[in-house]
Amino acid sequence: MNDLLAVVALVTVPLVLLGSLAGHVARPGVLVTALRAHRTVPGAMVVGVARLVGVTEALLLGEMIVALIWWEPGLLRAGMATAAALLAVYGLYSAYVRWRRPPGVPCGCAGIETPMTGWVTVRAALLGLIAVAGAVYGPVEELQPFQIFIGSFAGLVFTVIASILPEAMIYVGGADQ
Repeated sequence: MNDLLAVVALVTVPLVLLGSLAGHVARPGVLVTALRAHRTVPGAMVVGVARLVGVTEALLLGEMIVALIWWEPGLLRAGMATAAALLAVYGLYSAYVRWRRPPGVPCGCAGIETPMTGWVTVRAALLGLIAVAGAVYGPVEELQPFQIFIGSFAGLVFTVIASILPEAMIYVGGADQ
């Protein structure tokens, strides 16, 4: 079971970072607007903080890609641990904004304008836990092809679910707006 969880993490975490980074690159103004609405960063620093988020995600994704290409288990575990820490920060930040700001402020996550709801925090927590699993169980050396297939497929499914969770919950009436 831990082997499959490690494969799920190795697929999910880099793909989520890639999606987030792509969203920030495609629509850089969305995070800037969201940070202004959050009122957590001084006005003069908002653009710099938004860029820092993108650069951080790009560096972390690059590290994971290099570690996967070179198959460096220690580097992969370090990347997963760093991703877990980053996702914990995202989770805590989203919880803070949700608690301290009026409902409806934009999230700014991945370049989309979804409101900051509790589901954003749930998503960050779930992704953080999967990253922890990737750091703890790390890349597994000896897996059967069917285990790689199942873990990869589950990772893809989890990536899609995590990517759409906050917005989807708004449409099904489960958002805490």
